[in-house]
Amino acid sequence: MNLKTSITLFLFLGFTINNYSQVTSKEKVLSEIRNEGFNNSEAMNMLSQFTDIYGQRLTGTREYYNAATWISDEMKKIGLQNVHFENYCSDCRGWGIKTFAVEMVAPNYMNISAYPLAMSKSTDGIVSGTIISIESYADMNWVRSEFSGKLKGKIILLGKEPRKKSLLDTIESRYSETQLKQMEQKVTAKVKTTPLPELFEQWKTDDFSDESFLKFIEAEGAIAVLTTRPMYLGVLHPQGTYYYKEGDLKPLPYFTIMPEHFGRLYRMTKLNATPTIRLNLETEFYSEPENNVNIIGEISGNDAKLKSESIVLGAHFDSWHSATGATDNGANCIVLVEALRILKQIGYEPKRTIKVGLWGGEEQAYLGSAAYAKKHFGDLNEKPNIASKKIAAYLNLDNGAGLIRGVFLQNNELARPVFEKVFEPISTITSGAIAIENTLSTDHETFDYYNIPSFQFIQDDLAYGSATHHTTLDFLEYVPENDIMKNAVILAWTIYSLDTMNENIPRKKK
Repeated sequence: MNLKTSITLFLFLGFTINNYSQVTSKEKVLSEIRNEGFNNSEAMNMLSQFTDIYGQRLTGTREYYNAATWISDEMKKIGLQNVHFENYCSDCRGWGIKTFAVEMVAPNYMNISAYPLAMSKSTDGIVSGTIISIESYADMNWVRSEFSGKLKGKIILLGKEPRKKSLLDTIESRYSETQLKQMEQKVTAKVKTTPLPELFEQWKTDDFSDESFLKFIEAEGAIAVLTTRPMYLGVLHPQGTYYYKEGDLKPLPYFTIMPEHFGRLYRMTKLNATPTIRLNLETEFYSEPENNVNIIGEISGNDAKLKSESIVLGAHFDSWHSATGATDNGANCIVLVEALRILKQIGYEPKRTIKVGLWGGEEQAYLGSAAYAKKHFGDLNEKPNIASKKIAAYLNLDNGAGLIRGVFLQNNELARPVFEKVFEPISTITSGAIAIENTLSTDHETFDYYNIPSFQFIQDDLAYGSATHHTTLDFLEYVPENDIMKNAVILAWTIYSLDTMNENIPRKKK
């Protein structure tokens, strides 16, 4: 063997061994992630403590702050660094329920299944009144002309008889492979995004659409409002109201009631058998701006050149008030923390800094993530600053507690090859569908607005849309343990994969 041949063989063997060691190193990390995530999971234990003990986490409330304090302590226990709070709202008020009851007492008795809407004020003790039906407030001129002088001492039944939902419907579902394939086959995003400043202005109008109506009926002497929306099997959906800031309207007692009970009351009014309702509501308002915090933590990067870059994980921490917010969005908050616990437990030291942000006020108007972005990346109406360029990727979880089945590219086709590499080694636990589509209505929109590569995972719906989203059923019972264990493993692997890539995810060209 001559010298030239020997050198060539040596270089070939060296290249082969190096490649082999890289492959086996990644396989070793994946096996360690799977072992820790599946055999030593803390996810359900943490989720039970989080939701069962600390309960609902309405923006502005003491319950929110108590839960934030607990999870920040958990983040410190697993070894996260720089765990701290960042205030996101100085004038978001607190509100809570002390007691309530709603009953029909004539022409016969019925205990009405009800729940107050947020920010409703108290009744003057136990009050009674007859029902009057107002089907819509869309035309306030008509409402004023029709009902002026007729509402004193009345209880407003707001809306029409709800459409009955069929019990033959599929209430809980997962994506089929056919559905995922159809999502992947789309070549352009059909859903249009709205720039954040425009979106926030639009919400100011939409969220206060009932303000004139509520002011009118209270001025006319109405006692309370009962409303509903179509749901399955008596589920209550008390989303709202959005009067969450100091100085906003404090609505008169405002309840959502079971669709079936609403339907009966509505039909009785049409039959001239006017129901009499007895109710009471005791609530409290308070101002404690210190409750309004994002919870931030990190695993600091270890590479001299790359540690200034960050991969940011996000999930909204707040919930509505009628349940414990287990599927929206407690499970996903825990998945983020569990994924980082797994990486810490296996001893992984990232090149880039891995940050986690648990955002408040998402249910109102992305308050937490928007405040964070303004503080760190610049005002909404300014060009994103240099710090925004240091965010390699933002990964968001907020679609219920179902299994991660893939990712929405948020119309960033340049990111497709990256996620193909991420998902290929974990094809036994996720379909790894990659959809070009934009998805809306959660905090990744904030980061996407700053042209940070931002992604929301595709998750199985389960009963999220049909039964638990913003309802009185949003409890731990609807969180499948296997799904959140797998989600934590998928997320830990995704973090590792993005961190060890030589190049960052390309940004969208604007």
